[in-house]
Amino acid sequence: MTNPISAPERSNWLKKLLIISLLIALSVVLERFLGYNDRLLSISFAYLPVALAAMLYGPVPGAIVCAAADFLGALLFPSGPLDLRFTLIAALKGFIYGFFLSKPGFGRGRAISAQALVTVICHLVLNTLLISTIIGKGFFALLPLRVLKNLLFFPVEVFTLIKMSQYRSTFERLSK
Repeated sequence: MTNPISAPERSNWLKKLLIISLLIALSVVLERFLGYNDRLLSISFAYLPVALAAMLYGPVPGAIVCAAADFLGALLFPSGPLDLRFTLIAALKGFIYGFFLSKPGFGRGRAISAQALVTVICHLVLNTLLISTIIGKGFFALLPLRVLKNLLFFPVEVFTLIKMSQYRSTFERLSK
């Protein structure tokens, strides 16, 4: 009985799995060690490996990378109790990046749209709602500080996504 997956396909699959694993690890390091995290705000560049995975492989791998990075980071380096609702929100974030960034030749419009949706839906609405239930403060009491942080960081996030897209062909060549 022969294996239905040929050796080159198996090698390609293994390389993709290795790259995704490295991107998960990089996201954890960027979030937990090189980022700022407290109960209300989180500032880091952990979205870049997630966006790269989403750009290279699509929405589902982007969701897996973001969810796995969130879960592993919370499990290995906790800053509070493990809450799988944050992991689901992270998966949505990775999916949104993949939906907008996975098509070749994306430009400023897609980068702005992806980051705007992630910022509004995931960061401002869902995360703020979840944080407000956890710490017992009202949603609208937390919102102004979170809006300010996201307004200040939004241009940086969009700029880095656009810069990353300029090296897409290099990333694709290295990941094949």
